[in-house]
Amino acid sequence: MGSGSKPGKKDDKAGAMEKEGKQQQRHAARRGRRPLAALAFVAMAVACSAAVHWQLRRETMERAELRLVSMCEERARMLQEQFGVTVNHVHALSILISIFHFEKNPSAIDQDTFAKYTAMTSFERPLLNGIAYAERIFPHEKEMFERKHGWIMKTMNREAAPLQDEYAPVIFSQDTVSYLARMDMMSGEEDRENILRARTTGKPVLTNPFRLLGSNHLGVVLTFAVYRPNLPADASVEQRVEATAGYLGGAFDVETLVENLLSKLAGNQDILVNVYDVTNASEPMAMYGSQTPDDKVGLLHVSMLDFGDPFRRHEMRCSYTQKPPLPWSAISNPWVLLSYGCLWGI
Repeated sequence: MGSGSKPGKKDDKAGAMEKEGKQQQRHAARRGRRPLAALAFVAMAVACSAAVHWQLRRETMERAELRLVSMCEERARMLQEQFGVTVNHVHALSILISIFHFEKNPSAIDQDTFAKYTAMTSFERPLLNGIAYAERIFPHEKEMFERKHGWIMKTMNREAAPLQDEYAPVIFSQDTVSYLARMDMMSGEEDRENILRARTTGKPVLTNPFRLLGSNHLGVVLTFAVYRPNLPADASVEQRVEATAGYLGGAFDVETLVENLLSKLAGNQDILVNVYDVTNASEPMAMYGSQTPDDKVGLLHVSMLDFGDPFRRHEMRCSYTQKPPLPWSAISNPWVLLSYGCLWGI
């Protein structure tokens, strides 16, 4: 019996050793998986932190974009309204000329009356450097017209007006633009184009932007056709051309208009405003601000402008002067989340 008990003890000992070995293997396996688990937990914390950061960044940029859109649309609307007020005053003056110069015989308007009236009402047109009226004259009327007024029509180059299909000499002018007196506005290529467009549409028409004399500000020339009385509201193009008696125009200081507008609004330090004539989309012309549009800015909003000229397109471009800053929460929240994740992983 004594000899039979030895193998049993050896088996028990071997079993115990085997069991202990397996336990050690399991502990070793768990120890081996722990760094992997910690690494995975840290990686998950990093991913969550990054997701939170980018979500907060995206929300910040969306809010910044909405604010930019709101500010740009507000400025575009106000610019359009202020431009429209001046246009309406010029239109009203064209109606006065139609009534008191063409319905009355003799005319109730002369140069002195026109100069005084436009000077006294200039506060209604603060952004026009001056206003002048040019009468439509045909070749067969030229000699009689010049005898009546006692002067000879001049071209833009101060030369005697040559024979042409029709003329538009300035007969009334505000004192600020008295140098236009006697000049044939049809002798200037762009002025002629403006005149032809104005009389066919009955709407205000604008030139390309250019530097105004005196102020050197960017501006445009605004032109209205003056029709003879009793032109029907639904007149055809042919009827409009036939009823055209003359043209009323003035130089519009767009640069000053935008400056005055921006000075009245909050947030001007935050955004950059540019106004362009984009009639030719491939070659936009500056009316205010940078000479050429920069399409590489981060956030940009474009608001279309309607100045009444059906042949021209204008737009306002707004961008931030600086990249919108991230809120502190976009940095602190992800950092706290990452710190907790690392601590739990360790």
